[in-house]
Amino acid sequence: MTDSATDGASNAINTFSMTVKAQYIKDLSFENPKAPMSLRADIRPDIEIGVDVRAERMAEQVYEVQLLLNVNGVHEGEKVFILELNYAGLFQFENVRPDQLEYVLMVECARLLFPFGRQIVGQVTTDGGYPPLHIQPIDFLGVFQKNQLQRAQNGGVDVGAVETEGNA
Repeated sequence: MTDSATDGASNAINTFSMTVKAQYIKDLSFENPKAPMSLRADIRPDIEIGVDVRAERMAEQVYEVQLLLNVNGVHEGEKVFILELNYAGLFQFENVRPDQLEYVLMVECARLLFPFGRQIVGQVTTDGGYPPLHIQPIDFLGVFQKNQLQRAQNGGVDVGAVETEGNA
């Protein structure tokens, strides 16, 4: 005999597992077109940062998540450095409900990748002759919710039919 209250409770609680199979730099580019003139101590470039998160199914329950960071150092309207990083991870899941998958990929996986991407950006800008750039933490949940709201206002999108992608 099964206890229906217990069965109902176990069905209500969704526990899933995630394994990070690999993390890697997929693409990295640093351009320093104004060096050495841009390396003067009195030049403190303004920083422009673009963030994008993409996910692609690689196999059954295995997804590659890419964190794309585009960083421009600008001084007096000219780019003094350009950094593009595509930092990716390969994630395997068990027991993820279809309605949770996009959230897990775009928020939780991005949160796991971000500190490593941030460290690479800081090291590369230092190696380029600039003070280390420390990108502030990104609210991936807020970006995810904003993107969901925009989709709802635009009539919605069948998430299962679209490659998962987001912007910060």
